[in-house]
Amino acid sequence: MVITIDGPAGAGKSTVARRVAERLGLQYVDTGAMYRELTAVALARAANLNDGEALAALVGMAAPDGADLRAEAISRNVSAVSRHPQVRARMRARQRELAVDAVLEGRDTGSVVCPGADLKVYLVASNRVRAERRAADLGLPVDEVERSLTDRDDMDADQLAPAPDAQLLDTSTLSVDQVVDRIVALAGDEHAQPAGREAGGVPGDRFWKLVRPLAEPMFNGLLRARISGRELVPRRGAVVFVANHQSLWDIPAIGAAQPRAIRFMAKAELFRPRPFGAFLRMGGTFGVRRGEPDRDALRTVHETLEAGGGVGVFIQGHRQEGLDEA
Repeated sequence: MVITIDGPAGAGKSTVARRVAERLGLQYVDTGAMYRELTAVALARAANLNDGEALAALVGMAAPDGADLRAEAISRNVSAVSRHPQVRARMRARQRELAVDAVLEGRDTGSVVCPGADLKVYLVASNRVRAERRAADLGLPVDEVERSLTDRDDMDADQLAPAPDAQLLDTSTLSVDQVVDRIVALAGDEHAQPAGREAGGVPGDRFWKLVRPLAEPMFNGLLRARISGRELVPRRGAVVFVANHQSLWDIPAIGAAQPRAIRFMAKAELFRPRPFGAFLRMGGTFGVRRGEPDRDALRTVHETLEAGGGVGVFIQGHRQEGLDEA
């Protein structure tokens, strides 16, 4: 499960996201802290904050020992560092690698970093409340902090737009516990069982959940897989994976390269050896009679997609080099 929690500075993202992660047993990824760490590195090295390429090259370097990532100097300069497209591209790649069973907190994690997240939350609060919270953390005058927040909001305007499907939550009059409770409830609602659907989901879901934790790292390592676009796969809802077919390794490769359970369409001949056929069915694989209009196979595809599942199709029908016209 992936949850994104975005919003402007002072809306309470960090504390809330950390507690939500603890409640749901997910890892916590503070994307804002990653930019703050980069800013600390840049300031320590006296880097040119207008040089996007130079700053991008510093992504991944550890902040100096004892650096206070919440210091006002960092807050004043983090927007100048993060505005460069080279920096954001390099940073987003790192963040997407971490977006597995995680709560990501930041400014555009739901709209840009993880557009396929299971749940997107956008926290807001009045300018005064945000300033009072930040001033209490930093020990600074409220008016000074409020001016700083306003300036930073103006600089970060492009990143502050919430994702269209995000749940907006005003935290101005809510305690941290109340906000956490609401997000945990929303996470439960997002994964509530749809009416009329079997308890086990579509065929193969349970098999994939049991096998994936072991199979995914094994196959990715064995096949030396290079994966791009994993974050674009929607985490829920109907999806069709269409691939060319050169090897029997294609099946575990596609399964391990993305987060969804897949019901593969396979030629009916594969099911004739009964033990192998039983194994295929455990994973949700179903047969198609080639060379004829197999309505049963099409019906299976339709029912799987109607239930919000994923279907895998090898458009060439059999293994071969290259990719001919479908």
